Amino acid sequence: MNSKADIQKQFYKIYKGYISISEFEEWLYKTQEIESIYNHDFYFNLLDLDYRKKHIKTELVKIIKMEIPLGEFEQSRIISLLKNIIFEKGDVVEIMEQLYDDYCSGYSFLRFLGLTYITGIDSIPKLMQGDEWDKNEFNSRREILNDIKPKLIKEAGRLLSFFQEERLIITEENDYRDYRKEEEKIELNNINRMFNE
Repeated sequence: MNSKADIQKQFYKIYKGYISISEFEEWLYKTQEIESIYNHDFYFNLLDLDYRKKHIKTELVKIIKMEIPLGEFEQSRIISLLKNIIFEKGDVVEIMEQLYDDYCSGYSFLRFLGLTYITGIDSIPKLMQGDEWDKNEFNSRREILNDIKPKLIKEAGRLLSFFQEERLIITEENDYRDYRKEEEKIELNNINRMFNE
C-alpha cells in the first residue's frame, strides 16, 4: 500500500532523473492508490501519456510537479549528502561533484564545498587509459583527498547544524531561506578565511 508520501517520493525520483521513464511507467500501473489519494482525472492524465514519446518527461513533469514537495525532498537530499561526507559514506568525489552542481544551481550556502571541489578535488588526476591507476597518480589522489577531507567534514557538519536548527530551510528547488546571523554566513562573507583555516 502506497501512501501519499510514497507517491510523492516516486514523482520526485522521476523529476530528478533517478529512475527511468520505463521504471516510472511500470510503477504507475501498479499504483492504483494514486487515484484515491489525488483524483480520477489526475491519475487518468498520467495513464493517458504515451511513455514511448521522445519528450515524454516534459509532459509528465507538467502534471506531477505541483504534487511534489520539492523543498522537503531537496533538503533531505542535501542533508543526506552532508551526512555522507561526515560519515565518509560513498565516493567523496561524486558527492562533491553533486554539491558543486547544487551550488551552481542556487544553493549558495554550499559555496565553500563547491569551490573546494573545483579548486581541489576536480584537479585530482583522472583514470588513465584502460581504467588503471598509475601508482604515483593514485598516491597523489589519496594525498589530496586526505588533505582536503578534514575541511570538508568540518564544513558539512557546520551546514548540517544550521539545517538541524532550522536556520537553513530549503523552500523550493534551488531556493532557500537563510535565518543565520551575518557572521555565520562565512562561506558568503569571508571565503578566504575558510580556505586559510
